[in-house]
Amino acid sequence: MDYQIYSFRLIKNQWRNKMIGKANTFSRMGMYCNLVEVEVDIKNGLPNIFVTGMLSQEVRESRERVRPAIINSGFEFPIKRITINLAPAETIKNGTHYDLAIAIAILKATGYIDESTKDCVYFGELNLSGDIKWIRGILPMVIEALNYGFNKIFIPHDNYKEVSYLNSNAIFPVKSLKDIVYNIQPITKNNYENNINAPNIYGDYSDIKGQINLVNAFKIAAAGHHHMLLIGPPGSGKTMAASRLPTIIPDLTDNDILEINKIYSIVSEVDSKKNWITKRPFRSPHNSSSSRAMIGGGVKVLPGEISLAHKGILFLDEFLEFRIDTLQALRTIIEKKEVYISLRNGCAVYPADFLLIAACNPCPCGFYDTENGLCTCSIQQIKKYRKKLKNPLIDRIDLQVKVDRINYNDLFKSNNNKTSTELKKEVLFAREIQKERFKKEKYNLNSKIPAEKIAYYCHLENEANDILEESIEKNLLTARACHKILRIARTIADINQHGFIMKSDLKHALNYRFLDGEII
Repeated sequence: MDYQIYSFRLIKNQWRNKMIGKANTFSRMGMYCNLVEVEVDIKNGLPNIFVTGMLSQEVRESRERVRPAIINSGFEFPIKRITINLAPAETIKNGTHYDLAIAIAILKATGYIDESTKDCVYFGELNLSGDIKWIRGILPMVIEALNYGFNKIFIPHDNYKEVSYLNSNAIFPVKSLKDIVYNIQPITKNNYENNINAPNIYGDYSDIKGQINLVNAFKIAAAGHHHMLLIGPPGSGKTMAASRLPTIIPDLTDNDILEINKIYSIVSEVDSKKNWITKRPFRSPHNSSSSRAMIGGGVKVLPGEISLAHKGILFLDEFLEFRIDTLQALRTIIEKKEVYISLRNGCAVYPADFLLIAACNPCPCGFYDTENGLCTCSIQQIKKYRKKLKNPLIDRIDLQVKVDRINYNDLFKSNNNKTSTELKKEVLFAREIQKERFKKEKYNLNSKIPAEKIAYYCHLENEANDILEESIEKNLLTARACHKILRIARTIADINQHGFIMKSDLKHALNYRFLDGEII
């Protein structure tokens, strides 16, 4: 009997000296988030804090922030042996947003917070005074928490603008650890305006004088999502026309807006002082940009310019001055529409579905084959420069547009081009035709027609077929070049409301492949 009483008391004392608390948060690697359960075990022993679970340096340092944050918030910190586990242990944990979940788990273990609050998830970095600070990339984590069905999502107050577009009552912005423990009410939510109807910041195509062929090329690019290369002398309007392309592309859908802002949240381009991105992004990186800046990577595995241009336009001015390894990397990304980054710190997959617009000069000085232009380059220099145009990336660009110099009459006496509103109506009409045509397919744009379906969707009238055959044999075109001509012609036919690709449509398309017949 005495032995049974002794055993019962021993078990009772063991449970009294052992406390466990749990809290939920999410890990994030790139765009993908996984549920992480923070477990805290407190028991008698030498005072120490152990943190486990495949952690980065900033997560390991969280114990140095959490302890003073709890004490300076007015709570007692246990002077015992504390083991903190972030499960699952095989998932890489990066970032400082685990601080709040760790602190909450400790406060649950010590009895300050009811353990029954299992439907909550916590994100936030703690400073030494117990205030909850802004964190990077909160939007994808909050969206994933909502998908999991959590009823209460606690986030830093400074991050609320990034998630306010979600308009969810489950999101609670808090400023300090005490706000959660004492359930301070009301929790202030600022009524941020997301600027959905933001004014046009890109200009209008009616601003461009002359250059009808150039403007028409941009209309075709927008209608069929065709990548484009512009070749012309300095000052001919290449950059001006490219910067106005977002004004004629169809508006973003709600899903597109979410995807874009997830990316911008990760790179910290959406915060309490900036509005959500609701217009097509237009990214124009400098030609000296490194491969990492373009593709992404770094210690935090951040997205690059190509992902920041997702669902928008990537404009590469002085195209041939970019690093060759960067241009070669773009080759596969254009086809896969995503970028896979694998580094020592982990791996991430970012979307990269953009419309590529590249621009360059016809020669080093910029005036080769230009009307009334004086070229100072030698034939050898021109050949060396133009040789860069013969690479696998150029072969994946649909439209090749020769831009002429603007003369006096075009600049001062010509009529204005169509407005962006008028051009957008034509683009939207062509998009509706494509949507109806490809309703049984996984794609909905002419530029995405696979090679095996070209013959089915790109019907040519007899005269047009003869012209295409002549062009293929004369210029020794590859099958890929031939397919691109047909895709462009299909888009032009849609704009002109032609069921079949007419002779005029095909000739128009051939005008936008002038490099196919280049000798130099």
